[in-house]
Amino acid sequence: MTYAEREAIFSKEYISTKELAALFGMNISTASTFLQTIKRRVGDRLGIRGKIHIQDYLDFFNLDGSSQRYSKLIEE
Repeated sequence: MTYAEREAIFSKEYISTKELAALFGMNISTASTFLQTIKRRVGDRLGIRGKIHIQDYLDFFNLDGSSQRYSKLIEE
């Protein structure tokens, strides 16, 4: 996965099962189970099947969401 692909995933409001699989290099079935684990431990802000809010992902891994690395860049 390239940096640009990773940046595109983290610039949105949610991460899909397919994107989670790509991030961790796992198959869709394993990614789906992992996504459900995150939802159970942290919560489910979106309430949409197969997707998780980006903040739930950041909370699960104790990452700071205000970091430039995980924020969408503002173009001037």
